[in-house]
Amino acid sequence: MPMTPPMTPPDFAHWFTPGAVVPTEDKRDVTFDVRELGEIGLPTGELVACDPIVHLCDDDERPAPFAVTVPPGRYRVQIAEASFTYPYDHTVNAAARLVIRDTPVARWEPALVPGEATPEDDYFGYGVDAGLGSFLDTAAHHSFPGMDDEKGVIWEVLDSPRSPGAFLAEGENGHTIAVFVSGWGDGLYPTWVGRDADGEVACFVTDLRPFRFAKVL
Repeated sequence: MPMTPPMTPPDFAHWFTPGAVVPTEDKRDVTFDVRELGEIGLPTGELVACDPIVHLCDDDERPAPFAVTVPPGRYRVQIAEASFTYPYDHTVNAAARLVIRDTPVARWEPALVPGEATPEDDYFGYGVDAGLGSFLDTAAHHSFPGMDDEKGVIWEVLDSPRSPGAFLAEGENGHTIAVFVSGWGDGLYPTWVGRDADGEVACFVTDLRPFRFAKVL
């Protein structure tokens, strides 16, 4: 069964600190690194996070953008990569972050779509059925044709001999997308909005929780 992250977000600031260490429940340390993917464009300022294989170009599956919007522009994407040695040496994507402002996050809130109720004791997030998550502008929904037929720029990267765990792709009309392998396969992955001390949106972070972290000592 894929693991579902709880309502309380982890210490994302720590995760996005290169060289940061977190102990897991089995007492083996996990080391973090930060990978800079580059920038994606948000021409409408309306962000979508979804499984691109399942949702893109399909109007029946079209995901709604988050209710929280940002000024139109280009914003950089980062991946927090977690490396650990047990039960074997491997690295997974722990989280994906879209940086809106270079300011510290003072509080987190769930990133919800319009009309979605604020979760209390339940889980929230978008479903992943193809092992991938993504960030893109809502206007880019039809900019990556061929998804159903395993064609197009996204599939070209996925089918390459050395397909990366995260990448940017450019589709039609100059639209861009950030694609990243979800940390533990299929499941439900929540996105959080980070606000700074002034209440401004500092970032969006999708928790790709690859395993449960113990309290940092």
